[in-house]
Amino acid sequence: MSEHHEIQKDLMRWVVALDLRPHSHGAINFARWLHEQDKGGELGHELSIEGLHMVDASLLDLPEAGARAQVLGNARKAADAGLAARGAREAFAHVDAVETQDVVESLATAGALAGTVGLIIGRRAKGDDLALVRLGRVARKLLRRLDSPVFVVPPDLELRHLGAGPIVCAVTLDEPSATAARFAIRLGRAIGRSVRLVHAFDAGSPTGLPYLPEGAWDDIHHKRREIGVRDLEAWRAQNDLDAKIVTVDGSAVTQLITAARELDGCMIICGSRHLGTVERLWVSSIGSALAATSHLPVGVIPTPAQAAAD
Repeated sequence: MSEHHEIQKDLMRWVVALDLRPHSHGAINFARWLHEQDKGGELGHELSIEGLHMVDASLLDLPEAGARAQVLGNARKAADAGLAARGAREAFAHVDAVETQDVVESLATAGALAGTVGLIIGRRAKGDDLALVRLGRVARKLLRRLDSPVFVVPPDLELRHLGAGPIVCAVTLDEPSATAARFAIRLGRAIGRSVRLVHAFDAGSPTGLPYLPEGAWDDIHHKRREIGVRDLEAWRAQNDLDAKIVTVDGSAVTQLITAARELDGCMIICGSRHLGTVERLWVSSIGSALAATSHLPVGVIPTPAQAAAD
């Protein structure tokens, strides 16, 4: 009996939503970049990327649309051509076009299939765009459902925008952050990138209070920060996370994006608090806010319990 045993590879299957409009170009470029960073399984990990274009069923009822099979065939050819135009066709193991009554439902289902680690979608607003609508309807609804990890990419993202530095993972001391950090480390191993666990201390400041001695708030904040750093180190050890910690001060979303620029990061990853409808009226999701404003791809990772609940 042979003593040779083949190493079981960790296959990371990605689904990229292809809408064949400019919104999808950034997502295509990110998928191409992932493929180019893939170490080909030499580290026990291997990426597989599939493209999926959704054809709205109502389009099949147009007078001169043609037969269903013809429309879907033409859509698939258009998807192939769109990928080729971006120099990305070889990055995709498979490309398909499917009919759907509900784009969000179909994409969520595709992302939640066994073996799929993430769904990559485009964002509405460009990196420097001041538009009020930044995510777009599909991205917003997928982030609310979060049946699987969802990566939201700026539509104008080019390969040169993806830094040579680490994966930036936003963390707080909770289980969603631990899940996100483990995902980031797993992905980092597959593409040969380190991970930085970035924690923001946003203590605020009681500016203008006459009864506090000058500098008193600075002392309080310094002591709280020291305790916070110790708690953060303990949390990392407790969750056995092999990644360095970076701390920043200020508003979480702003400082995380700034940290990603300073670290020359390639993407931002965060966990999900999975806010309910009422909660969203009063507090924004960090993941959604990052996804709407970051110059880099942002991955929002659900905990296993959250994904199962959906």
